[in-house]
Amino acid sequence: MKKLLVAAWSLWMISTGVRAQQPADIVLLNGKIFTADPAQPTAQALAIRGERIVAVGTTAEITKLAGPKTRRVDVQGRTITPGFNDAHNHFSPDAPGVHLAFKTMEPSWEETAQTLTAAAANAPAGTWLFGTVGAQVVLNEQVNRAALDQLVPRHPVLLRAYYGHGFIANTLALQKLNIQDQQPDPLGGYFEHTATTPPQLNGRFWEYAQWQPSRTLTAQVSDAAALTELRQLSDEAVRLGITSMQLFSQLPFERFVRLLEQAKLPIRVRAIPFSPTTPQQRDLSEVRQLPKPAAANAKVKASGMKWVLDGTPYERGAALRQPYLDRPDWKGRLNFTEAEVARMVQESVELKQQLLVHCAGDRSAEVVLQTLENNGPAASWPARRMRIEHGDGVVADLLPRAKKLGVVVVQNPMHFAEPQLFRQRWSPGMQPLGSLLAAGVPVALGSDGPLNPFLNIMMASLTPANPKEAITREQAVQAYTYGSAFAEFAEKDKGRIAVGQLADVVVLSQDIFAVPPPELPKTASLLTLIGGQVAYDAKVLK
Repeated sequence: MKKLLVAAWSLWMISTGVRAQQPADIVLLNGKIFTADPAQPTAQALAIRGERIVAVGTTAEITKLAGPKTRRVDVQGRTITPGFNDAHNHFSPDAPGVHLAFKTMEPSWEETAQTLTAAAANAPAGTWLFGTVGAQVVLNEQVNRAALDQLVPRHPVLLRAYYGHGFIANTLALQKLNIQDQQPDPLGGYFEHTATTPPQLNGRFWEYAQWQPSRTLTAQVSDAAALTELRQLSDEAVRLGITSMQLFSQLPFERFVRLLEQAKLPIRVRAIPFSPTTPQQRDLSEVRQLPKPAAANAKVKASGMKWVLDGTPYERGAALRQPYLDRPDWKGRLNFTEAEVARMVQESVELKQQLLVHCAGDRSAEVVLQTLENNGPAASWPARRMRIEHGDGVVADLLPRAKKLGVVVVQNPMHFAEPQLFRQRWSPGMQPLGSLLAAGVPVALGSDGPLNPFLNIMMASLTPANPKEAITREQAVQAYTYGSAFAEFAEKDKGRIAVGQLADVVVLSQDIFAVPPPELPKTASLLTLIGGQVAYDAKVLK
């Protein structure tokens, strides 16, 4: 289908009550368009009227749809794609205090200690000191409450794993977070204790033991500060061609949605509840009472429910069926029992909400698939699009089951960036990507960290930890656009450059399908349109 879809366009215009002869508001001409639409994979130009795309075709065909007031943009051969949809990221505003700067994401304990000491010398007593560290510090059992107390006794200190699974606090921090030595473990998490009598907390805590402390800290963030960070996130997103984000937050959910509405961001945001637990149960109150964003703000949606079933390979917390290669006596751990996972599945059906589960290991992935199979016929599940976030353990023998159940895997290619660690920990079959697509499992992509989609596309097309799982850049863009829209039940409105779709469109600074891999992360947007409105303009195109 090389010629302009005039008939389809005319029918669509008539069906929406718009006269077909009305000119477009914007036309993008002379481009190299990747549409993510199998019916018309490539094109040269497109036309937009209002918030939707009304025509896709050749430059000659689209030019005919321009009128005297139409904005004509000659992209001069540049690449155009659908706006990117980051299917998995977090918004956690910084609590007041000193946030330490390290040379790398993996500082040594020596560097961490020196940086903490220097910060304490320059900050008034009682000022919070926060540090984001990696496995070198987190897995060092000597880094604990006592070590931090000795180093920095007059400032509350909290060290957090950059991969989100692990806190280390000193005594003053535990006191300010209202965590007592007799604190019971929350469901899905745990506190480490000393071997003394009576036992005391050693300041190291994991998984859902982090949730309430995180909420205590984010409660200290003013609305003004949180709004500033949200706008900064959105500004960075549109400069990178991201037009939609699916976000989790440690803010109370009602407040998070309210802030999203107040921020009036140009990007579309799906807010997904990321609820805490108590020692007795998982807290479902936020899911049962989902706030309804104002109808006037169609860019903010609230839906779904997410639970974290295991940890990550960094701290050997991902639940495996076979032992870790570098620790033969250990297979990781599940945060919840199989009976509790079954309740999650049943609740998602009862509440009519999409279930999202963090699964890094193959044991946790198998538990999810088995639970779905035990709770209804396989044919009943695809319409619910149950999501496995990360999905590093959806390995070869699980692929047919995942396909049959219609499970969507949301992968984060930057997790492939440490091949040495993954080869040290895991068997070669882990971290599937290409095999997911080959098996017909729907795949979406999200950053789960640095926003740059082109960095993630590079990693998806290389997969250095498991090169045979690499996918093409076209497949990666498809997953980052249409795949991510499908993962949030939004593919009828966005994810493709096609007639009737929302005009979420990006003109890129270089051809991401042709540049050498190291050049991909340097890509930026020259023009980002969201619903036909300019969200970012680098002032390069005319």
